[in-house]
Amino acid sequence: MHKIFFLSLLICFSSLGQITGDWHTSFVIAGKNNRIDLNIDRIGRDGIVKIGLPDVPGFEPKVADESAIFKDSLSFSWQSISLSFFGNYYSKGDSIYGTMKQSGLAWKVSFKRENQEIKKVNRPQEPKPKFSYEIKELEIKNGKNIIGATLTLPGDKDNFPILILASGSGPQNRDCEIMGHKPFWVIADYLTNRGIGVLRFDDRGVGKSTGVFSNASLLDFASDVEACFNYVRKNYKGHKIGLAGHSEGGMHTLIVASRNPKLDFLIQLAAVGTNGRDVLVEQQYLIPLKTGKSEAYAKANKLLYDDVTKLLIQCNSEEFPDKVKELIKKEYDLFPEEYKKEGTAEEFAASFINFLNNDWGRQFMAFDSKQYLKKIYCPVLVINGAEDIQVPPTKNQEGFREGFSVQSQSLNKSKIILIPALNHLFQTCKKCDIMEYGELEETFSPIVLKAIEEWINNPILFKKP
Repeated sequence: MHKIFFLSLLICFSSLGQITGDWHTSFVIAGKNNRIDLNIDRIGRDGIVKIGLPDVPGFEPKVADESAIFKDSLSFSWQSISLSFFGNYYSKGDSIYGTMKQSGLAWKVSFKRENQEIKKVNRPQEPKPKFSYEIKELEIKNGKNIIGATLTLPGDKDNFPILILASGSGPQNRDCEIMGHKPFWVIADYLTNRGIGVLRFDDRGVGKSTGVFSNASLLDFASDVEACFNYVRKNYKGHKIGLAGHSEGGMHTLIVASRNPKLDFLIQLAAVGTNGRDVLVEQQYLIPLKTGKSEAYAKANKLLYDDVTKLLIQCNSEEFPDKVKELIKKEYDLFPEEYKKEGTAEEFAASFINFLNNDWGRQFMAFDSKQYLKKIYCPVLVINGAEDIQVPPTKNQEGFREGFSVQSQSLNKSKIILIPALNHLFQTCKKCDIMEYGELEETFSPIVLKAIEEWINNPILFKKP
């Protein structure tokens, strides 16, 4: 799901030098200290700023989307997470001191001269050549945008089924890469080796896909899934075609499935079976608890999200900002002191306005799975990890059971599976919090891979009743 992080940074200083070179600062996310690196190469128009996150295993340093480097000042932006910085170089203390901004928040930052060692990661499940199947690189048109995609095709049979993968919240590449893991690549390799074709694609504005991710709505993301579905249906006639959506990607695939009766099967991985608002509010209680926050903190966070999202539904886009400011000003004094440390009332309000007061936020809050499930007649496989704190499994699986159409239930082919000890990314977890995602070597549970493959390859799945 989408997440808001309130970041506070530590001020540090070191030895003398020029603005080019390696710089470092520390910050706190969810109570845990993390680090960020900058590598500044050259001054002027040809200069480049690379951003590194050494505490995120497998994170490759990213070139800033925009940057301006002078002898005595620096600015850069990382657009996909709405992060920007402007600061001045102070040779006396050898620091770059300025202001960082993210989602309406602003705070002072000082970078010191230090290059941090990137954590080495082991990803034993990541596929390695030589591959026994065909790999096609595609460009799929969707209106003015181009979707970059990869289609893997088994070579040992003709009429194989084809599965299209849709990723969750945030800008993801076709491998759904996160914290050094490439779960969609792992899924594609596993299934294609077992006779199932797989198409995976870059989100708009990521990799080889065009468009602007931050401007896209829930319906825009669904249209990208639908464009991939139409491409496969046109070019691979006679093949059974299915969709699989992870987390918010489950929403995208539900929308597409509800208006495409020719879809043959649907898979929901850690997906929303209730509605967008309920899932967002509930995760704002579960996530803080897992990160070591107090019960009082978690309850305050959940209550605030509950109140603000109700306002979003009640107000139009012009009214919402003032209503949110008024609400938070009224409730702020009642927050636990631990919660107030995350920001001022004005900063809380600015974050919510930036996060929710847009087409994506309004469509996400209004999304109700049962409205789509009742229009879906193909078999559905629902899988959840029992330790998921981003999409609580029990309530959402109940939502799917209650929402299945009579036609889908009568096929007796739909299935709901809850697997113990798995987190939101379907990793076998120990602490089962969000920060553990990158620490674990496992990318995607072999139990879930096998469950997906056996369900799709079961001869009764496509047998007419």
